[in-house]
Amino acid sequence: MSRIPVPDADWHRAGRIRERKKHMKHVIADKLNFLMKVTGTKNNMLGRALSFDASHISRIRSGQRGLPSHREFIVPAAGHFARAVTTTTQRNVLARRICPGRKWPDTAEGATLLIAEWLSEDVQTLDYASLHRFLEENDAMAGEVTTDLPAAGAATKFYMGNEGKRQCVIRFLTDLAARREPVTLLLHSEENMAWIYEKPEFARQWGQLLVTLLQQGGRIVIVHTLSRSFEEMLEAVTKWAPLYATGSIEPYYYPKLRDNLFRRTLFIARDISAITACTTGDPGENRLNMLTRDAVAVKALEQEFHDFLSLCRPLMQIFTSDNFIKLIPVLGSFRKAEGELVQFHITPSLVTLPDEVAESFSHRPGCEGFADFLANHKRWLFKQGKAPAHAVTDVLCLPGIDAVMKGMVQVPLTHLSGFPSLYYTPEEFSLHLKSALSQMERSNTYRAVLPNPDALHPVTGRTVKPTFSIVASRQAGVMLFSAMSPAALFFTKEANLSSAFCEYLDGYIKNAAPREETLAKLRQYIIELDEAIGKNNRI
Repeated sequence: MSRIPVPDADWHRAGRIRERKKHMKHVIADKLNFLMKVTGTKNNMLGRALSFDASHISRIRSGQRGLPSHREFIVPAAGHFARAVTTTTQRNVLARRICPGRKWPDTAEGATLLIAEWLSEDVQTLDYASLHRFLEENDAMAGEVTTDLPAAGAATKFYMGNEGKRQCVIRFLTDLAARREPVTLLLHSEENMAWIYEKPEFARQWGQLLVTLLQQGGRIVIVHTLSRSFEEMLEAVTKWAPLYATGSIEPYYYPKLRDNLFRRTLFIARDISAITACTTGDPGENRLNMLTRDAVAVKALEQEFHDFLSLCRPLMQIFTSDNFIKLIPVLGSFRKAEGELVQFHITPSLVTLPDEVAESFSHRPGCEGFADFLANHKRWLFKQGKAPAHAVTDVLCLPGIDAVMKGMVQVPLTHLSGFPSLYYTPEEFSLHLKSALSQMERSNTYRAVLPNPDALHPVTGRTVKPTFSIVASRQAGVMLFSAMSPAALFFTKEANLSSAFCEYLDGYIKNAAPREETLAKLRQYIIELDEAIGKNNRI
């Protein structure tokens, strides 16, 4: 009987699969060799720790064998290497390879999660269930105090200080991610946020685990604390914005004044587990954090949260490309508001965008209706009939000439309004700046403010690098948006938050250079940009 020929497509597909498996073997071999060299781990040492024969470890390291399919390898190996890191030199070498630009985690739990994620890259999806089991089996190494509650047979664990709180939260979220099912989180904290942001690696892990929960169909109900410093609020907006853009978060705030003498934290996974903590004054090393899985305790804390939630109000509206049409009434409220409209961005307001640039955008694929969108946007936000509705001030953190020449400057709001993300050509950006300059020269209702390139943030004292665009009116509220993916625009009328953002922008305006100096700087920037365009065209 003659052999049935294998179709070419199947043969090529089989070849690609073989190549992929070969590539994965070499990837894991390279990473494993690196970790073992840095930590001084021998084949027999890792074999004993993972219950593998030393010869099996050797074949994985040489690329002859891939990861075993019958037994978990990555998570226990990550745990072994995390505990083997004992010197500053080891931490620095590992950080340069595994998390460049960030510090090595301070805890074995954080290092285990980081190494496991790195080993899993391009090889397999990290098994959070295995990670959870591993952490549960190694509680003693984390220095936890555990008390079993006989009423429900569930553990309540105690963690001390900020470092303990980070361990507690990683355990809490890892446990939930391991369930691989939708979870509802109820979150509120009045405590100082330093425990999150003082360790950038923890902040990254915290954010990644929350994203995982949302990807699994979870939802978050959060009550924000607005009595924080403005720096903390900006930090929170920046860190939470990508999560808000998923549409799976309901934000609230408590509208009445509180003295914050007692600062409470409640993180609850409905019907599963909860974290509770309370501090008086500044957080100390011995402040207590409790993680409980006791059903009775969790239910009682849920009731406490919902009692508090009933006294709260929605904090903001969130708009994405799916519901952007609903933003029109919001834009109308800004148009009707009295007083100045202030924008903080890297480009001038769309009110200054000339028709010829709008027409240029309209010729790009998927952007045929841009000119109509621009006309409507100006009417919704900036115009009363043909006259300006109010004065407009642009706080412009102009991009570097190199960024403009590389086409890296994004047109505001296009990614939210149903168009593909639009980026200026150098010529288009030059025309927009010239239009803004012309309006500033001949109009009393438009002005631009240019912070110095080395200007310091009025709150943080760091160099200004806008990650968000802000549109603010003391009467209408505040809109925030960015070019992040997924994209979202946030709108709030909450008085304290709106006032804080307006004061933030006022800080730039009050310290701005005089009008004539600003005009001169704009003209010089345009000259330099046009020279770069001319030079590029001659090449």
